Amino acid sequence: MLPPKRRNFLKQSASFALALLSSFFSTKSAHAAWPAEHFSGDSFSDSLTRLFNIHSITDSGLIKLSLPLVAENGAVVPITISSDLDNIERIFILVEKNPTPLAAEFELSAAVSVYITARIKMAESCNVVIIAQQGASLLRSQQWVNVVQGGCGTG
Repeated sequence: MLPPKRRNFLKQSASFALALLSSFFSTKSAHAAWPAEHFSGDSFSDSLTRLFNIHSITDSGLIKLSLPLVAENGAVVPITISSDLDNIERIFILVEKNPTPLAAEFELSAAVSVYITARIKMAESCNVVIIAQQGASLLRSQQWVNVVQGGCGTG
């Protein structure tokens, strides 16, 4: 039989662990919104049409894009997006030849400066296209990336 102090300690520890686990499983966790229709497996042009309807997209050097010219592994391609423009509401990252062209969509507050860094998957060598929504206008920046080893199910 255990001494009273040890028994009380074990009871209290078990109660605490049970309370912690029940609070962990009962609270709602935060998840990013997942608009499934945006991330469907359409072609690149179909994705552009679905996302931006018939709005014209203007090429802009004001959206700075940093990607490697050659990606050794398409499963992990680093990307950095930055801009000094004000009031950018959304940033879209699209990869032309991926099975799902939309790699990411970011909704931003007007109060923040644009600086996004991430890792994306690329199925093969192609353009990575960034589209920034600033009010009613859409601005595009793109860069070609050569992929040595595939990342979206190819190798």
